[in-house]
This record gives sequence, structure tokens and C-alpha cells, in this order.
Amino acid sequence: MSGGELFKTGLLVADLERAMRDLSRWLGVAWRPVQQAPLTLETPGGREEVALRFSYTTSGPPFLELLEAQPRGYYALAQGEQIHHVGRWVGDLAAASAELARQGLAREAAGVGPDGAVPALFAFHRGAHGVRVELVDSAMRAGFEAWLGGGALSLPTG
Repeated sequence: MSGGELFKTGLLVADLERAMRDLSRWLGVAWRPVQQAPLTLETPGGREEVALRFSYTTSGPPFLELLEAQPRGYYALAQGEQIHHVGRWVGDLAAASAELARQGLAREAAGVGPDGAVPALFAFHRGAHGVRVELVDSAMRAGFEAWLGGGALSLPTG
């Protein structure tokens, strides 16, 4: 698949603030302020509404992203804390998602747009070797990079 740029690795953790403290100490990294974002996900089990809490390292790319686990659903801890995904920017999310599916990486979750369109903003695909790939619509990049530069987090809504 061409046109994608690796920019992050997401780790799913039980305690966001503790993980930030520990990884700061162990890796010498600093963190952006914790953010919370409401998400609607489409999964094989149906739609999920999630209030996701997360933070990114201040240096990168690639960035480390910490995601606080949910009690159940897509962001639940299956077998302890884990690398959750590797993220890539893509220019055409629907086409890139379809291409990964053709390559045998099943889409296991995707953002749902305000109009109900799927995938919207991002899509997760599971592959061999324990690798989950998150495709992220490059339309989100300017707002994301502005936040990394110290501004407010501003992502497209549709």
C-alpha cells in the first residue's frame, strides 16, 4: 500500500496517568495534556459509543499514543496492557481500508461519520504477527499537528 506515512504506535493501558508517569521515567519522554474524545465505532459486534481518554508524546513522529482502556468493547484490555496499533496517514481512507481488507487484514473497527458513513476519520485492521494497523484520514492531520504544536485539539467532524 503506498501513500501512507507511519506516525504513531498506540498502547492500550489500564491507568493513563500512571502509564504516563512510568513511561516518562523509563523512556525520558514528555506528554501532551490528556484529551477526551467521544467516538462512535462500527465493529463486527455493532456500534459502540466510547469516551476515549488519551495522550501523545511531545516528540515525534513517530509518536507514542497512550489510550486508556474501557471496561468492555473494542478498547477493553483482552490480555493485559498491550500495543494496540500502529497508525498511518492516508489520503483516501475508504480506498486504503478496502485495499488492506483485500490483502487479508480484516477491518475490526472504524469511525462512524455524522451521516452514518463508515469508515470515517479512521479504520482499524488486524493482521498477522499481532499487528493492528490504524489508517487515519489525512484530513485530520492539520488539526492534529496544530495540537502537537501547543494549540487546541481540533479534528474534522464530517
